[in-house]
Amino acid sequence: MLESEVEALRVVAKEKLPRMLAAAAERTGLHYRRVTVRKTHSRWGSCTREGNISLSLYLATLPDELIDYVCVHELCHTVHPNHSADFHAFVNHHLGGKEKTLAAKLRTYHPGRKRKEG
Repeated sequence: MLESEVEALRVVAKEKLPRMLAAAAERTGLHYRRVTVRKTHSRWGSCTREGNISLSLYLATLPDELIDYVCVHELCHTVHPNHSADFHAFVNHHLGGKEKTLAAKLRTYHPGRKRKEG
């Protein structure tokens, strides 16, 4: 991506992602402290033990269904700060039983890269 494209995406991401995270928090009843949008290539999001959530600006290039999945995933880390069976059950509960399906879809994407077809 050209730097001008990244900056245009940053503007969209900073408007869209915090709004979608807030909507997911309201829907699930889960709470976070602060959200930041960063140019990360290694992960879609992260959550600190303090409840601060960071989202990759590249998340804004995904379908809304997958953005919501990442938001719910990170919100669930405010309760379970790990990837235990309890964590995945909690995420699955908040996603209406669709965690595995959404996780599989998300794996076809990578932050900052175009999706591989096929």
